[in-house]
Amino acid sequence: MKSRTRSRVGLIALAVAALWGPPPRRAEAQVPEENRKEMAQALGPPFIVFREKVVDELNVSADQREKLMQLAMEQIMETGPFLDSLRDAGPEREKKLEEHRKGAREKLARNLKDVLRDDQRHRLRQLELQQEGGFALGREDVRKELNVTEEQLKQFMAISQGLQRQVEALVKQAQAGGNPEEIRPKIEQLRKDHARKLEAVLTDGQKKQWKEMLGPPFELVD
Repeated sequence: MKSRTRSRVGLIALAVAALWGPPPRRAEAQVPEENRKEMAQALGPPFIVFREKVVDELNVSADQREKLMQLAMEQIMETGPFLDSLRDAGPEREKKLEEHRKGAREKLARNLKDVLRDDQRHRLRQLELQQEGGFALGREDVRKELNVTEEQLKQFMAISQGLQRQVEALVKQAQAGGNPEEIRPKIEQLRKDHARKLEAVLTDGQKKQWKEMLGPPFELVD
């Protein structure tokens, strides 16, 4: 919960600074790495495209980098105030947040077609899938590419629901006075365990194809 709050505050502060502060000469100067990280945490794996290590991995040109940072600033200016508005959203909060994420992802995909080359976007997708791990197997585009069967999909859903129940139990523990610093690594370990369970559902052929879809390993350390 604290990390989400810090992310919201960071994004909002940056949006306000962009709107009212004196504009730097380059967009990159407006978007510190920490704020790029917070945006990826708020909106999902596709937004790692703005992280410094990912930008380097994609081997972008100076012109591409400037365009990416401009896109990052524009998205932050939209997302910061939106996250702030969710404080009074009540039960509709998660629904509104997911709608915002979906719209942001679609907009990003359109913009990246004009900024990145085909090979760069191919590598970016590999990095996204690596970040999501086995949970990417729940994505419709990934399921179609791997020809996932209905039976496999049912197994995916059962595994994901099991994770959700366990995470909810840990969250309740934290809310009841547990130490968040102790609970956070437990949740991360649960995610890793369940990601392996999801991958185990694949056939040998699908596992081989999945490995190819992931591409060369890339470490994005936070």
